[in-house]
Amino acid sequence: MSQTTTAEATGSETGRTTRSRTVSLVWASILCVVALALLFAGGWALWKDRIDRDGNGFVTIRSNELRTEQYAIVGDLRGDGPGWLYGSSVIGDARVRATSQTEQPLFIGIARKDDVLRYLRGAGYATIDSFEVRADTTHAGQAPSGPLSRKSIWAASTQGTGEQTLAWRPRDGDWSVVFMNANAGANVDVRGEISAKLPALPWLAGGLLVIGAVAGFFGARVLVRAIRRQP
Repeated sequence: MSQTTTAEATGSETGRTTRSRTVSLVWASILCVVALALLFAGGWALWKDRIDRDGNGFVTIRSNELRTEQYAIVGDLRGDGPGWLYGSSVIGDARVRATSQTEQPLFIGIARKDDVLRYLRGAGYATIDSFEVRADTTHAGQAPSGPLSRKSIWAASTQGTGEQTLAWRPRDGDWSVVFMNANAGANVDVRGEISAKLPALPWLAGGLLVIGAVAGFFGARVLVRAIRRQP
């Protein structure tokens, strides 16, 4: 009877140890995966800050070729999120660069989104989605009305041949950037780039690397202890 009770107690203790070891292995694995993700993100942010930042302090966010058979290409200059995200201490000044791939001079303008939509009402244009122009974001229509330079909706604009650069300080409200041929003609084809100063990027990189290192340390520690634990 005593031997049976001892065997049952030993088996119960072994089962508890095995379950505890399994739980530790699971949590250690999760911590290690999270640590790797944070270290990767921190390394990428550090690379963007130290390598990809140009002499004027701008970091390239996206660049791509944008083309449409319509009369304009429109993109939201600021994305979703709280207003403080677009202050001078987080994102900072933005910059739009583009070069026309055709012989036509290029026009770049920034205006409030509602004003842009009113100006392009009935006109053909394409919307930028993830810095791409696709068929499902293209709206067919007629040519816009009136010369571009005479419209009073533009808070900032530039036009000409070759590379055109337009700097912009983010403001409250919904704004749009518009790429068009200077003569308001169809077939807009540009090589575009958007960048920003991102003053908070070094702090973001450092924070991600520190948190990733701490998570990796505890994950590795729990993992080693779980492996050494005998069932």
